[in-house]
Amino acid sequence: MLKVKICGITNYDDALNATNLGADYLGFQLVKDSPKKVSDKMLKEVNEKLPPFVIAVGIFADSDQKTITKVVKKTAIKAVQLNGNETPEFCKALSVALGVKVLKYVKFTDVSDIEKLRPYFDNVDYFVLDISSTDETGKEALALNALSVLEQIAVPCFITGGISSDNVGEIVEKYKPYAVEADSSVERLQRRKDFNKTADFIKAAHSL
Repeated sequence: MLKVKICGITNYDDALNATNLGADYLGFQLVKDSPKKVSDKMLKEVNEKLPPFVIAVGIFADSDQKTITKVVKKTAIKAVQLNGNETPEFCKALSVALGVKVLKYVKFTDVSDIEKLRPYFDNVDYFVLDISSTDETGKEALALNALSVLEQIAVPCFITGGISSDNVGEIVEKYKPYAVEADSSVERLQRRKDFNKTADFIKAAHSL
């Protein structure tokens, strides 16, 4: 069964709405300079109210293990996403030390990018593959061609980057990823999700 992740959650109402609409994962930004950064306190309070089948994911980038450990212990989240230049060894050590699921974010716009993933195959639980790109004119596009090697990736993958209710159905049907992720495409404002857009995305992902 396809999983859906709604990322960039900044408040309890959006978390509750996404949960009720059928999201399986909720992403919370903990990167220092992110405009969607949330506090440890807020994440803890939201995580405590989530049903057990919805997983809160704390998103970091190039944080040290001590910093991540502090947040995980304070908030009791069970998954972390690493968006920086973390090594395979760092990912594995984090997983072992904290008992959390580790998601590794990678920019993925060409079939050759699979080589960047191979060292992580035995060291992470999931990949988050960002297929957003720009064409020759500078217009935003999706590097769908890169997903032709998805079956060769020995780790379950979340597909993200410019995905909306308009194109998610095609991606799911053609490439059959483990999960899809939306963030800005389901927003009303930068720190507020749009209920209808979120509902449309989740329905389209599940082809309802």
